[in-house]
Amino acid sequence: MAEHTDRDPVVAASEDEEQALAEAREALLDARQALLEERETRADIRDVAAAERDSTADARNDAADQREETGQRLRVELEHREERLSELIHAADVRDRKAEVRDRAAETREAAAAIRLQRYRDDQRIDERDRAHGSVDRIWDATDRDEAAVDRAELRDMARNDPQEPKPDE
Repeated sequence: MAEHTDRDPVVAASEDEEQALAEAREALLDARQALLEERETRADIRDVAAAERDSTADARNDAADQREETGQRLRVELEHREERLSELIHAADVRDRKAEVRDRAAETREAAAAIRLQRYRDDQRIDERDRAHGSVDRIWDATDRDEAAVDRAELRDMARNDPQEPKPDE
């Protein structure tokens, strides 16, 4: 302290000013350091927020891409289903037409069989009628033969009993 008193007041004031300036510089450096750290913290916060926004945007883009991909897969699947349904409908229509043709063929065959059966029955009736007429014709034939035999016998009798008369017209 003795030195302190021996000092020159101008030098002492100058030293005090220098010390005050050094302290002020130090305080400014500390303040600058604090501001830099605060800026870095804010920059880090902004970077984190930007990264979160980017991450959220990426997630949204990924979700949109997945929705689009899912939509595309659904469209493809629906197109396949539509194609398969069209094939099934076409196949069912073809089978229905085949069944209709077969049904008409069965009806035609049944009608033909019924006609043949009716013809067979008609033929049997005609055969029976022809046989019956044939039996009647045989009876008439026998009767006609008998009558012809009687007529011939009568002619023979007449020819034997006839005294040789000249002509009956006279």
